[in-house]
Amino acid sequence: MLANGLGQLLRAEAEGVKRFADLFVGSGAVAWYVAENFGCHVIAADLQTFAVALAEAVIGRNTAIPPEPVWQDWSRNADERVRKDSLHLDAEDFDKVPWKRARRQSVEDARRMCLASEGPITRAYGGHYFSPKQALLIDALRATLPVDSLRRGVALAALICAASECVAAPGHTAQPFQPTKEAAPFLFEAWGRDVSSHVKSALERICPKHARISGKGTVCDAETLAGELCRDDVAFIDPPYSGVHYSRFYHVLETIAQGSCSVVTGVGRYPDSSERPKSEFSIKSKSKEALNRLFSKLAEKGVRAIVTFPAEDTSNGLSGSVVETVAGGYFKVSKTMVNGRFSTLGGNLQNRKARVPAYEIILALHPRN
Repeated sequence: MLANGLGQLLRAEAEGVKRFADLFVGSGAVAWYVAENFGCHVIAADLQTFAVALAEAVIGRNTAIPPEPVWQDWSRNADERVRKDSLHLDAEDFDKVPWKRARRQSVEDARRMCLASEGPITRAYGGHYFSPKQALLIDALRATLPVDSLRRGVALAALICAASECVAAPGHTAQPFQPTKEAAPFLFEAWGRDVSSHVKSALERICPKHARISGKGTVCDAETLAGELCRDDVAFIDPPYSGVHYSRFYHVLETIAQGSCSVVTGVGRYPDSSERPKSEFSIKSKSKEALNRLFSKLAEKGVRAIVTFPAEDTSNGLSGSVVETVAGGYFKVSKTMVNGRFSTLGGNLQNRKARVPAYEIILALHPRN
């Protein structure tokens, strides 16, 4: 969307402002774009730690970092840690097994092996979302992150990106691929991906990026951050459109960001629901009122805002027209409609596509006085 109307609107609204707040930072793309292109202090908020970590890797510094020295020291320490792990040789041996010949048995062997690990990623997700070898390396990389805060931030973001690229799941981490006839090829292809090369590549993408003025990330809900804003600030609002809490889809990345994981259960290997952040925007009976409170708070503070949302009805009870109507109760509203594609958060390529064409609305909200 940054190349399809949103970028142009951001330039019109964010140019010359002192502070820009991304209230649902998600992948961090908008926060990065604003921090890199405008001389304003960017604040990025989300309920999930991994999303804030991704954003802060760029918005939290105003200089580039050479990626090679970061990778050399970090990878050396991680490799040494892997070699000392009691499961290292078993994981190496497993990696040489012709998995397709004993599909289900191979996966069961991998899962049993990983349950003996002390590493949170290997114990929770090894043999499921990652092969034993991949999981051991991710644990080692997480445990040996650089000490320097700026290097540590880019390294953690690179690890999160690499994990999302290597994970054996259909575009998110709600459930891993299973060793069925149809899904096994996708499972084993993902298990064969080189985690190290993906981390190094992510570092090379992230390290050169930086803000013009250092900003910050914060783990909190959108309404809390909205209450800290003031007149002349600009807020970006891209709220949830799913009736299922996003923490269900991205819990593996959250575990990597936090560096720890409690007991997990079920096919999806979820931690207990009490440990996963929840948003009223993903509760159908509460989403409209949550949106109403957020717009009310921003209008009270005199904050300008940019809102994006799918035009059609979504599973959390909202739609583009609902969002526009609620916003119109507090702001002067200008609307743009653009074509896009968004995730269905659960497509299986059979009876539900992973990504579908969609119209998206972009609203510019200006205080009435």
